[in-house]
Amino acid sequence: MTIKAANDSHQLSFWSAEFKDPAMEQAYQRHVLPDTVRFLRISLCVWAGLLIVFIPADLSTMAISEGFFVITGMRVAHACLLLWLAWQLKRRPQWASNGWPVTITAILGYPMYLVYPIYQPEFSALGFGIMLLMLLSMYVFIPNRLMLTNLISLVGVTGVTISQLFLGASTVAMIFTIMILCWPALLGYVAAQRVNIGSRRAFILLQHAESANVTLEREIVRRKELEAELQRQALTDPLTGLSNRRHYEMLFEREHDRCRRHHSALTLGMIDLDHFKRVNDTYGHEFGDRVLQFTAEILQRPLRHSDILGRFGGEEFILILPDTDIAQAQAVAERMRLSLEQDALVKDSTAVTVTATFALTQVRAEDADIQECIRRADHALYEGKRAGRNRVALSDAA
Repeated sequence: MTIKAANDSHQLSFWSAEFKDPAMEQAYQRHVLPDTVRFLRISLCVWAGLLIVFIPADLSTMAISEGFFVITGMRVAHACLLLWLAWQLKRRPQWASNGWPVTITAILGYPMYLVYPIYQPEFSALGFGIMLLMLLSMYVFIPNRLMLTNLISLVGVTGVTISQLFLGASTVAMIFTIMILCWPALLGYVAAQRVNIGSRRAFILLQHAESANVTLEREIVRRKELEAELQRQALTDPLTGLSNRRHYEMLFEREHDRCRRHHSALTLGMIDLDHFKRVNDTYGHEFGDRVLQFTAEILQRPLRHSDILGRFGGEEFILILPDTDIAQAQAVAERMRLSLEQDALVKDSTAVTVTATFALTQVRAEDADIQECIRRADHALYEGKRAGRNRVALSDAA
């Protein structure tokens, strides 16, 4: 009989109250191991303490006699074994999930209860009652695997039955004894089964929650990456990866305001590829796109992290150089021009070289917006084109 969960790995055995899937059961045992060890060590210490506590009661009923020494020896030996196991569990916590050390230790405690009626026949009812409590306690208070606890109960019931047989009990008395002993064992089994199944179901829910959290975290990361990508796409030119108009205008306003406050220089430049239409007509628009990407890469090489390079449109680019006066900007633009002139793209075994004309204007505090600067730079660019291209031109208003 099985209790079905979300999938096959979560199926539980009704009789053992454990996961049918060994890997799932091991995962559960690892999860509960710290609590199992802690509760088991406490239970073993309490058990050992109860054994020692009853020594004065034995002395008062048996006095100094052979029976007292035999029973006391068994009590002390079993208490020491319980304490030793509690100590070992701190070093070997896996013994708690294994179950056999606890099972063997519990079984080794039975002889004391079985010989008790031999020395104290008048207290056999008390010993019988203690055995009932012990059987129930094995299921409720001692953390162990359910089938091993069943083995402890079976050994106990069998031992009491054999003891009754040697003491000459009648068949009816023995049957009655077995029935009485099976009662707490059955109650304990049902209670332990319910607890074990409930704990594993809670573990399943915890796994589902953890899995959902992991999925949610991944979704959050994915959405953040998507948001960042969308923002990047909204601010960059899709072909060259440079700042688009919206982005470089926003950055220009920020740098313009900063330069006004700090009275520092700011230079704007326009860059236009020479004879780009000829490149498109000769090699095709696809190669023309490669030229634009190649140009963007070359132009970025001498720039600082704070410098801004954007695509103005078509084969034109815009350059914004913070904290840079017109003379410094001219030196930067000259390095860019030479790098572009000296590098080349290969098309069908043919090296294709492109050049560009640069125009620079120094931004003034009274400039209302970027458009005023672009108009000055565009006029200088026109003059540079007319003067022969592949050069750096300066605005007269600089």
